[in-house]
Amino acid sequence: MTKRVLTLVPALLLSLLINAQNLIIPKPVSERIGEGYFTLNENSSVTSNEKSAFNLNYLKGKLEAATGFKLDNKFTTDNSIILSISSDPSIKPEGYILDVDSSGVTIKASTSAGIFYGIQSLLQMMPASVYSGKSTAADNWQIPTTHIEDYPRFGYRGMMLDVSRTFFDAETVKKYIDWLSHHKINTLHWHLTDDNGWRVEIKRYPLLTEKGAWRGDNEALAPAFGSGRQRYGGFYTQDEIKEIVKFAADRNIEIIPEIDLPGHSKAVTATYPNVACDSNDNSLSVQGEGQNVWCVGKEENYKMLANIMKELSKLFPGKYIHIGGDEVNYTAWDNCPSCKALKEREGMTSNEELLNYFVRRMERIVEKNGKKMAGWDEILEGGELHKETRVYAWRSVEKGIESVKKGQPTIMMPGAYCYFDMKYTPLERGHNWAGIVSTEKTYSLDPTGTAALNEEEAPLIIGVQGALWTELLGWPAKFLDYQTYPRLTAVAEIGWSPQEIRNWDDFNNRLQKFHYNRMANMGISFRLPYPEVTYEDGALRAKLPYEWAVVRYTSDESEPTSLSRVYRGEIYTDKPERFRFATFYKDDLKSITVRASNADYKYLTPAVDITTNLEEGKNNKIENITDYKFDTYFRTTRKLKAGDHLTYTLKEPVKSTRITVESGMPNIDFYWINDGYVEYSYDGINFIKGDELKRGAATIFPKEPIKAVRIKVTAPNDGYIAAFRDLKIE
Repeated sequence: MTKRVLTLVPALLLSLLINAQNLIIPKPVSERIGEGYFTLNENSSVTSNEKSAFNLNYLKGKLEAATGFKLDNKFTTDNSIILSISSDPSIKPEGYILDVDSSGVTIKASTSAGIFYGIQSLLQMMPASVYSGKSTAADNWQIPTTHIEDYPRFGYRGMMLDVSRTFFDAETVKKYIDWLSHHKINTLHWHLTDDNGWRVEIKRYPLLTEKGAWRGDNEALAPAFGSGRQRYGGFYTQDEIKEIVKFAADRNIEIIPEIDLPGHSKAVTATYPNVACDSNDNSLSVQGEGQNVWCVGKEENYKMLANIMKELSKLFPGKYIHIGGDEVNYTAWDNCPSCKALKEREGMTSNEELLNYFVRRMERIVEKNGKKMAGWDEILEGGELHKETRVYAWRSVEKGIESVKKGQPTIMMPGAYCYFDMKYTPLERGHNWAGIVSTEKTYSLDPTGTAALNEEEAPLIIGVQGALWTELLGWPAKFLDYQTYPRLTAVAEIGWSPQEIRNWDDFNNRLQKFHYNRMANMGISFRLPYPEVTYEDGALRAKLPYEWAVVRYTSDESEPTSLSRVYRGEIYTDKPERFRFATFYKDDLKSITVRASNADYKYLTPAVDITTNLEEGKNNKIENITDYKFDTYFRTTRKLKAGDHLTYTLKEPVKSTRITVESGMPNIDFYWINDGYVEYSYDGINFIKGDELKRGAATIFPKEPIKAVRIKVTAPNDGYIAAFRDLKIE
């Protein structure tokens, strides 16, 4: 096919072609737009010289579903899309060359993966309905004349999904994998086990899933993360695992399983107690779990681990198995006779050396099964590693550089950039211990950074990865999508596109103008930015998050819906506190709801005393819930139990229309009261029972001036501590 380079083109067509050039995520290495276009029609054909028919059937299936055309697969040189495996040595393993002219499309690659990634770029040049299979009359199946030469910056482009804390069924995981593949991600790091659930069937040890996959009041594992007192959990059978692995492999995604060891193992020690250390140690891990560590001094534990790894190796054909190695509660080993004896016998002086002993034993076990070992960056401590052991740098970029300097192949995934359980902004749900991780913050990561790496060290940074821990993903619906996208698109471009062609404004323009529509057609409930609303000179003004955003609002404190009024300019009012605003996308998706950031919401702040049977710790004291600073809280020193109580007594009765009672850490939904109710008093003596706490909160509508509000706990909470907050009195 001939390629025609753009010369003089009418302004309208030029605009169209420039938009096409700026469309693809991740951005191609090299792209030229030409004059004219190829039109897909009912007489078009799709052909391939690949031995496998997957790519051919994959592309045909999408095109036929969206267009309604029945596409032939007979080879022709005209009106065709040709998938061509080539022996051209200049085409890199995952690279491709995409040519479009008026006669058709050719995707040339040296591997099936390259063909697949060329298909992904081609799909992005088509109407977004190609992803949903639901085209409209307005869809134009014309593809601009284009020449793309493309290949990835890094061979590893990954996403980690935790399914222990929140369980996702096999169909959800496959859908998640499919979305990753559209963004040229080639690795799913699958966090299959942790304290809160063991998710992979191991036939030699059936209790791992019969008991260790479930939590609840009558289960081996206690309730956690708001999953409730009824039975919660699940696991993947070995047949399901094989099906998911094949589904991923067809889309050129390798699955790396993680069995988190030797810490993060409550699901194991609760079902096979002999795995744990022989002591009465009551210390807690950083997540508040007790007795969740494998004993490193018991030789029988390594036999069990060898059996587990043998089964795991047969399920996952990839090269690596991830064994965790992070956040071990060393106090458990300090109090264990077997661990102390091993430490003395081997001449060790630190727990880091003990961890390294365990890690080196696991290296041998994993390698005996034909695999290589991977682990979190804690495995760098205490001693050397095999040169092929892969380190996942999560604590900082510096930890990644340290790993490279020690000669280890390294994946960059620092939490401050790549942890998608963090908040997008301070107003949104999510953790914040690693900071606020906006899409722009994620995009700003350069995995090699400014580190002075020599020719031997630089290639050891083999890739980049996002990560989603799922403590907070039990609700609302599709929060999995929200937390992943669009941040995953940023990781995709970091991993694929050359650093010198990456630019945030360019990326964000492509994302908002084109990829919102594509993600919507994929069925992804992605995160939308909210409007910035201010109140000044008697008027509410909303700054749109992007020029073409649709912002809707209400004036009665209710949630905006797709039927709410569209914001079209400043709103004059003397009651700004009653207005709520949200960004909408095609009426299907909405941002979080916001109010004017500087409006006076008129919360009352009467003097208040606190009485409780709960003790306060060194930090987050009781006084924090008397100052009406709503970003602070009182933190208990222990888990709640039935009968615990806390009373807010106002110095003087206060007339109020509404009082909101909240527990848990602000905006994080952690450490709330799972079971309890509120009661209130008009005289401080006689109390009236109010609502049950739902997700840690309840509301009171007093009919008289109120004197006191009390929280009463009826059952243990599912955190190892609890948090109480200021009353919101209106």
